[in-house]
Amino acid sequence: MSTFVEVLLQRSDQGLETLERHLSWISLLCFMIGVFWADQSLGFALFISGLMEGFIDAYSYIAPVAIYLILTPTLIKLVASARGGKGFAAFTIVWFAKARVLACLYAVIITTVVFGLPLYSQADGFLEAASKSVESLGWMLTHSVYFYAVYASLITVVLATRLPKTAAVLSKGVDLVEYLGRGIVPIIPFMMIAVGAYVTILPSILEGELSGQVELSELGTVTMLGMPIDITTSLGMILIYVLGALLTGVVCGVWHAGLISLARRQLPDFSLQSYFADYWVKVYPLLWATSSEALATPLNLYMVKKFCPHLRAEVRQFVVGTGSFLNINGTVINVFLMTGLVGAILGIEVSMLQLLLLIPIVFLIAY
Repeated sequence: MSTFVEVLLQRSDQGLETLERHLSWISLLCFMIGVFWADQSLGFALFISGLMEGFIDAYSYIAPVAIYLILTPTLIKLVASARGGKGFAAFTIVWFAKARVLACLYAVIITTVVFGLPLYSQADGFLEAASKSVESLGWMLTHSVYFYAVYASLITVVLATRLPKTAAVLSKGVDLVEYLGRGIVPIIPFMMIAVGAYVTILPSILEGELSGQVELSELGTVTMLGMPIDITTSLGMILIYVLGALLTGVVCGVWHAGLISLARRQLPDFSLQSYFADYWVKVYPLLWATSSEALATPLNLYMVKKFCPHLRAEVRQFVVGTGSFLNINGTVINVFLMTGLVGAILGIEVSMLQLLLLIPIVFLIAY
């Protein structure tokens, strides 16, 4: 019986490896299937719409649990470490914060150039933006479920110093999250089908969301990179979505290239071929399908453990775990790009100065 189980597990691993190798083109194919299927079947499109909305609503319950399970045992290990664990944790968090500020400035400049935004407008106001920034911080400290997860983790760390067995039990939680990362890979193609279908019926969803505020037919066209696009049709909405995704991909790709260059300077034996073939192509389809670093945390933990076995477990788990909600520079960049895009869709004038004044708010909300 045990031999039979071992054979099944071995074949399962082989099948997963095969899927990982072909994940990029399978994901693209599934996106196209979702677009075609939603165009042919309204019932399927509405089903996917409800599914996506439910998935987004469930996210606020899933992510904090994952954050707690990952952050708590890694903090316990770092605090207990005799090799500068506290200093390493502080260094990591400060590095993430500096990178976020640079990402915000970079995104403001790119958004201004791509959408041809004015430098300033009469509606700009520094005091109002500063007031909203402080208000947002206060709201997050008292309402954000992600901050609740951090608070609970810090309390648990304090209690664990008096209860040594707690750390051992909690370590099983982060091991479970890492193991579950393998199970995420097979569902990525299905996520891409859902994304394709969702984007196809987005004009109808927008019309319902904007009911009583603005008619979809009044939105007209969006000019992006000098090309006018009619967004009142499904084809136009898919095109603006694809162009927006490509824009995000290119802009984030340039940022990513800078980080890779930094990694190569620090690690001369860093292999670009292995990075893209073994890691990047397996992780990024999930990030693009869900727009969430936090949901990709289990997969990231699994992949880093697989390809960087020499890293200490507490280092890997702390950097990847905290990075999933502290180092979300791709998401931060996308916030500014989508502000420019949505402003163009709704006919709202946005200036470069307004985007600059949004940096404190975006910086804080991203936590």
